[in-house]
Amino acid sequence: MKSKHLILSIALSMFLACFPNISYSAEKINLYINIFSRSITLKELEDFSDSGVSEGFLKKILKKQDQALIKEFLTKEYKAPIELTSRLLYSEIGSVVLKKISKIIYPDRIPKESISVLALKTATIKAIAEKNDSISILTFLKAYPSKVIAINVMELSRVINKVESMNELVKFFSDSPLEKLKN
Repeated sequence: MKSKHLILSIALSMFLACFPNISYSAEKINLYINIFSRSITLKELEDFSDSGVSEGFLKKILKKQDQALIKEFLTKEYKAPIELTSRLLYSEIGSVVLKKISKIIYPDRIPKESISVLALKTATIKAIAEKNDSISILTFLKAYPSKVIAINVMELSRVINKVESMNELVKFFSDSPLEKLKN
């Protein structure tokens, strides 16, 4: 397994040495819901985050009251030291999280887990390096190493529902229901 990674790393290094000016980054996002898909360009997202004006498909799906929230979501910077983030991405827990995320976001038409995980790691490290130890959703998307990003909306919805139910469970137990019963 480690020899495969070593060979892949050497091959990638040789490729980058031969073609240093070739750089791929995302230009479009395909949102998949079962057999249906819709596209949003990263240019549309950038324009929206800069000016607050939505166009195309983005205009159709965003409600007026949600626009400020979505704009903040796209541009909010999260502090992420590159060394710590890199260690986390390559840790055991990082691998588990990345495998789960790779079912949601992956290079379009290539839902293979190993490729998706590498793309996620690459986008994260590249985005952090470009923004000096911080990352936002928009910088992550722009750094993604595939021209087209696929997002499985159904899987994303399932994960959000799980997180919300876990959040409710944690809130329930953090409110100390047993303590209230004792009094």
